[in-house]
Amino acid sequence: MVLLNSNAQHIFWLGRYLSRTHFLCARFPFLEDEAAVAYAHAFCLPAFDASSLNELVLDPTQAASFSQQFKVAKDNIQELRGVLSASGYAELMKLIKTADKNAGYICEVVTECEDILEAESSDIFLFFSLGQCVEQLDHQLRLGEETSTTLCKIDYVVKILVEMGWDDLEQYWEQLRTEPNRIQFYQFSDHIHQLFEADV
Repeated sequence: MVLLNSNAQHIFWLGRYLSRTHFLCARFPFLEDEAAVAYAHAFCLPAFDASSLNELVLDPTQAASFSQQFKVAKDNIQELRGVLSASGYAELMKLIKTADKNAGYICEVVTECEDILEAESSDIFLFFSLGQCVEQLDHQLRLGEETSTTLCKIDYVVKILVEMGWDDLEQYWEQLRTEPNRIQFYQFSDHIHQLFEADV
């Protein structure tokens, strides 16, 4: 399958938002104020303790809430109707309806969505994995967590992308891999978006 840049971009962001939601699910509910404040500070969220952060992520009007983040993932899935396999798309839409009816199922649904997408074609899996890894690295850098495993995963994906013609990406990746910090991350991430927007 040869993906259009616009479709690859939707898959990439689907990977990012499902991973973002999965990351939040793994930490919710926040029980310790110190950990909650560190999380809120890292992601610029208006919360000052565990209770206020829990309220924020459960409030569907907040951009950082479970509902809003899953909505972005849902919108990207719908944009991929003609790209995903018929069975994969049908399963994903069934899961979306489950989450729409009861937001309490979002965490369970996210994991099942990831499983379905990882079973799609190699090109879809490639850009989905790139989105997942970029999101994971973003979280790890923000929170000062270990990045070595994620960097290895991204290195594998970047090598495939370079072979596919994304030669310019290698330079930005080398800078990030050599010096993994927020500045290098943003440059790498911005270049990915430029490649998606290029007419190739």
